[in-house]
Amino acid sequence: MVQRLTYIDLPARYTLAIMSFLGFVMIYALRVNLSMAIVIMVNNSANGSTNNQFNWTSTEQGWILSAFFYGYTITQIPGGLLAARYGGKTVLGLGVVITATLTLLTPLAARINFGALIGLRILEGLFEGVTFPTMHAMWGKWAPPAERSTLATITYAGPIVGMVVSFPLSALLCVYGFAGGWPSVFYTSGILGIIWYIFWLILIFDSPANHPRISKAERDYIESGIPDADKMVPIPWFQIFTSRAVWAIIVCFVCYGWGGYIMLTCIPSYLHDTLGLSFGNNLIENGIFSSIPYIGYAVVTIVSGQVADLLRKRGISTKNVRKGMTVSALVLEAAGLLVCGYFSKSKFDSVLYLSLTVGAGALIQAGFMINHIDLAPRFAGVLMGITNTFGTIPGIVAPVVAKYMAQEPPSGSDVKHIYQEEWRKVFLISVQVYIFGAAVYLILADGKKQWWADGVKKERKDSSIQ
Repeated sequence: MVQRLTYIDLPARYTLAIMSFLGFVMIYALRVNLSMAIVIMVNNSANGSTNNQFNWTSTEQGWILSAFFYGYTITQIPGGLLAARYGGKTVLGLGVVITATLTLLTPLAARINFGALIGLRILEGLFEGVTFPTMHAMWGKWAPPAERSTLATITYAGPIVGMVVSFPLSALLCVYGFAGGWPSVFYTSGILGIIWYIFWLILIFDSPANHPRISKAERDYIESGIPDADKMVPIPWFQIFTSRAVWAIIVCFVCYGWGGYIMLTCIPSYLHDTLGLSFGNNLIENGIFSSIPYIGYAVVTIVSGQVADLLRKRGISTKNVRKGMTVSALVLEAAGLLVCGYFSKSKFDSVLYLSLTVGAGALIQAGFMINHIDLAPRFAGVLMGITNTFGTIPGIVAPVVAKYMAQEPPSGSDVKHIYQEEWRKVFLISVQVYIFGAAVYLILADGKKQWWADGVKKERKDSSIQ
């Protein structure tokens, strides 16, 4: 008798990990492609090109890069709620495919006017905003406690790989791509996002209980660690918003997001401003250099998840593991930005220091980023929606502040413009924010399943789950 196809006998939870990893590659490629393309879109027109008429100031560029996060902030909490009601597969899948479809319209919107592009980026943010809380909700049903860090960090290496691939690919397409160069950046990422969605529909299911191909052994293993994961109970809003452990994540999310979003959206601009990497082969060099820091981030993300689970198996409490990973990430990133600001003198220096800084930040993926699932697996999507709503605010503000502080001098000005000094000020602000976040998380964070995690009608008691 021919054995039924089992996809090379890969456990269903690891199929989800791989597909969600690829999904987040696409999510971040769709998000950051404009960060690279805008360098050539603006500078082509500045050089007298008749193909593009994008005479945007540095401040206007900051608004364009931050517009995505206006929409992204709005749908964080609804994303977690929608996932609980309609299933993570549907909500996350639609979030990606609609964002991909809207991305295909980016060249048209840019050519219409500044406002049309802003509006389109806000719409993209609205649909992509559901993705992180939805993924957390899915892992709340799929990730057994002993593998929680490993599985989640496989998924959340995806955003970093998305940046590693997107920066140089976008640069290559800007120079050599079809449809006039930079438009092909958006056409390519949009089409790939739609292709991913087709495979997501075929391979992924909301929970072990409704997966038609999962083995009984795997289903029992997962459900024994996450009992009644599919049972709907009222969300304990008051308990969530008065929880010290939740506020530890919120504050840390905001502080980490400040520096993280500056680097996410502004690394190509930083390399252009300080090293002059902008046109032709230099643009490709800019794309490669912009992506290099995130290669280390992707590696550290996956390794840190395995290390975190190993430490927990050896008896170190979840609270101490999450605190250790988070505080180390923020302190090391703060130190790295100081080095970037004061000692970067060449391409090699800049890329080396940025790589070490960004790589150290990856430790947070096994820290506060998955702490939600520790506190309340059933409400992990809702918690992620709440905390990421706050955490996205820096995505709105930080690029605008960075672009304002490191902008071109007025036309005809006699003032000598020194970008390195201005970017140093941008980095110093991030350093202070990072240190504050580390201190708050160190004091307030927890790793235990909270007493309200299965609904407020249960009696309050300490959980044995660490």
